[in-house]
Amino acid sequence: MKITAIIGSPRKNGDCFKTIKMLENSFNRISETQVDYVFLKDLDLGFCKSCLLCYTKGEQYCPHNQVTGLLLEKMTDSDIVIFACPVYEQHVTALMKNFYDNFSFMFHRPRFFGKKAILLSSTGGSGLKGTLSYMKMTAIGWGFDIAGVVGVCGSSLSTDEEYKMNVQSKIDRLVDKICKNNKEGQPSLYQLAMFRAMQCKAIKSAQKKNVEYTYWLERGWLDKNYYTSKKIGLARKIYSEFLKHVMKKMMNGKNILIN
Repeated sequence: MKITAIIGSPRKNGDCFKTIKMLENSFNRISETQVDYVFLKDLDLGFCKSCLLCYTKGEQYCPHNQVTGLLLEKMTDSDIVIFACPVYEQHVTALMKNFYDNFSFMFHRPRFFGKKAILLSSTGGSGLKGTLSYMKMTAIGWGFDIAGVVGVCGSSLSTDEEYKMNVQSKIDRLVDKICKNNKEGQPSLYQLAMFRAMQCKAIKSAQKKNVEYTYWLERGWLDKNYYTSKKIGLARKIYSEFLKHVMKKMMNGKNILIN
């Protein structure tokens, strides 16, 4: 199994790295596993300039394509991608946020269907839920299936042996579940909502005939119920159609929020 771990911590031997090592050891119990550790701090990935070239022409036109292209290749070639980031001020680090910003086009042109993602975060106290929720939204938007979510308290992991053993035990159960479960279930309500939102945006871009519209048109997604051929139950189909109508009304580009 080939895993890429994308790490948004400014520290190389921090709590996220140690927890990924626990995951790596657990996967190796079952089969030989290769983990490629990618530290964002080591990459010359500039801040997103909001030039919109990735939206209008294609990701290859991004000013940072030398780095983003390499990262995209690594994720594409992996069976599982681990997105790992500590909590900083109740959110992801600046390193991780910049990584996400540079790949924002992937919400509009998702591609990682059938690939699994593990979301991992560490904290000294609070913020795990919100941080992991944001990371989950991004992974689902890019097309990943969420294989697992791991959140740990870094200080306890380093000082409390019983806590560390408990974390390892739970990681082992998660890994066993990932390796045994190859069934393709229905898309979640969240995934359906994400699909309908992006579908409405793609349809709206028809007049521009930009890369987003072409991407959706070539894949036949403009009139589909979902990106893939996953089975969707009747209740979810009704929910999905309702969402489609709601999204069309919402996306008028005239939203204002003033309090």
